Amino acid sequence: MTIANYFHETTTIIKGTVKTKTAVFEELSALLVKNNIVTNQQQLLQDLEKREKEGVTGVGDGIAIPHCSSSAVNQPTIAIMTLATEIDWQSLDNKPVDLIFMIVTPAQGGKEHIQALSQLAMFLTNKDTIKQLRRATSYQELINAFQTKEAPEADKLAPNQHYDVIGITACPTGIAHTYMAKEKLEEAAKAMGYTVKIETQGRSGPESVLTPEDIANAKIIIFAADKAVTNLGRFANKEVLEVGTKDAIYDGQAVIKRYLNHDRLTTIKNKGASDEVGEISLKQFKYVSRNLLGGVSRMLPFVVAGGIILGIGFLLDSGYTGGAFGTNRPIARWFSGLGKIAFAMMIPILGAYVAYSIVGPQGLLPGMIAGLAATAPEMLYSPGQDPTKWVNEWGSLLPSGLQYNSGFIGALVGGYAAAFIVYGLTVIFKKIPQSLRGVKDIVFIPVLSVLAIGVVMFALNIPLGYFAYGLKLGVTKLNEYNVSVIVGLILGFMMCVDLGGPVNKVAYTLGTLSINPDVGQSGFVYEPTIMGSVMAAGMVPPLAIACSCLVFKKVWTPKDREASRANWFLALCFITEGAIPYAAKDPKRVLPAMMVGGAITGAVTMAFQVSLSAPHGGIFVFALLRSNLFSGTGLQIGMGIVFYLLAIILGAIASTCVLSFWRMHDIKKGKLNINL
Repeated sequence: MTIANYFHETTTIIKGTVKTKTAVFEELSALLVKNNIVTNQQQLLQDLEKREKEGVTGVGDGIAIPHCSSSAVNQPTIAIMTLATEIDWQSLDNKPVDLIFMIVTPAQGGKEHIQALSQLAMFLTNKDTIKQLRRATSYQELINAFQTKEAPEADKLAPNQHYDVIGITACPTGIAHTYMAKEKLEEAAKAMGYTVKIETQGRSGPESVLTPEDIANAKIIIFAADKAVTNLGRFANKEVLEVGTKDAIYDGQAVIKRYLNHDRLTTIKNKGASDEVGEISLKQFKYVSRNLLGGVSRMLPFVVAGGIILGIGFLLDSGYTGGAFGTNRPIARWFSGLGKIAFAMMIPILGAYVAYSIVGPQGLLPGMIAGLAATAPEMLYSPGQDPTKWVNEWGSLLPSGLQYNSGFIGALVGGYAAAFIVYGLTVIFKKIPQSLRGVKDIVFIPVLSVLAIGVVMFALNIPLGYFAYGLKLGVTKLNEYNVSVIVGLILGFMMCVDLGGPVNKVAYTLGTLSINPDVGQSGFVYEPTIMGSVMAAGMVPPLAIACSCLVFKKVWTPKDREASRANWFLALCFITEGAIPYAAKDPKRVLPAMMVGGAITGAVTMAFQVSLSAPHGGIFVFALLRSNLFSGTGLQIGMGIVFYLLAIILGAIASTCVLSFWRMHDIKKGKLNINL
């Protein structure tokens, strides 16, 4: 199929007049629904917005390629909009766009349409094609721009000639950025007089695969990828330059020059990894922050769903004064039980996906077992129970009175241990006969990895449990000696120093490690944690930006005010990164203002001893807040929410005022020009 087969006149808008990215999505998605290509407009909009948060889709030169795979899509389609007036898209080159190609594909699709979509990226690297698209005043003229030109072909080498530049491109969705990066690198290499071959690791699998001969003779090797590159074993002992797809798309020649200048090259040392193993590489173990966030992102739905459903159970039990709150009225017990199940899975899921982010699917089983063991379930640890029943199986082998629940710390360590075990087993079975490779993946590695992680967790769960207990005790003592406010102030400050960067992640990690909820048969036990301060402070920056743009309109541009609307929702969801675009434009004023608000919020939450047993979720897990200044579960929840909102509001007001009045002062003095 050719690229034109995915265009439709009824899903194309020529010289549109919309003013925002959101309006583009709404108009094009409405056309797709009208033409029975999409069944659910809201679902498609959610999937498009989700993809936008993963990375920039404005690829430069006035072009944007928003794209997603969605269960709401019936058939692969490219909806097109050309604009009479350019709009802001936060593109790679920071220039506005006027050509938009919105690619939507079914959640489960074949290979043909991915190959056709790759042609789009090829065409859009041709300057003559772009000029013709901008001149088009009708659908037919627009289509002619694609029908009158052939997509570029790969270099044809002379006998005994080799490629000078080789590389691999890959992006999370495996569609637009993968192929745009490929084309821009090829274009740049040819302009510099090099022969070039780029492998794509897209949604349909590897294409233009590099051969051992290509790799052995290449002078320059570049990985332009936003996700882990597979089959690294082919590049053992080779120096490569690793960049993101946006670097290749924005300035391919600069990327090539970086390699020639030996600017931060990496030597691939993964000799032990088999080509069929793919993502399993020792290199993956060093990305601690990325692996942690990989586990947290997969855990988040369990936290949010469990927290909301538990909150419903608590709400239905409101006004009841006897017994355990949330378990008295029959309807409340039903909701609380379901929420408890979902919430109890967060630590096992964390362990599973920490391992998964390092070694792929084989890490899920041992990682989840590690997470389950870390929560000290009654089957493994429950002293005092009837020894003839399936309880306390591990605890009965150990002295009584020990600390077994290692919580998040156990899941993180166990996830890493599970990944090391899987990696080691993969290396051991590297030369297994072909006839036994299927058995290796479904029997040998799963069974042996579970046995090995069982031994590891049996040995480590007690010391890790005492480490977790020590953290909990430390926070308790901070409260007793009235110094917890200082800790909250420091953590709140750290959360806003770089808005999602390394300092922010250190504070966030400390928060998660402080959580140790008991979700066993006895119910939930909430201990003082620092997670409450961490999450509250992280909600301040996007909220302050939204407030400033709403109340102090004259100190922001119309584009800034328009973009700030999303920050209301981002703040509620604890997505601190919503403030990053504003910090990038004005770091001198935005970052200090956010630090002030974050520090205030962190200090206030600690002053009122607000604890939180969830590592993420924003407003959706407010039912899990507790103020330890009070007794009685209902009062603890209610006052915990009140004090938490108070802390966030105070911090947001402080940041809003500092930022807005600072900008106002500098505008009047001529130190800041916002180009209204």
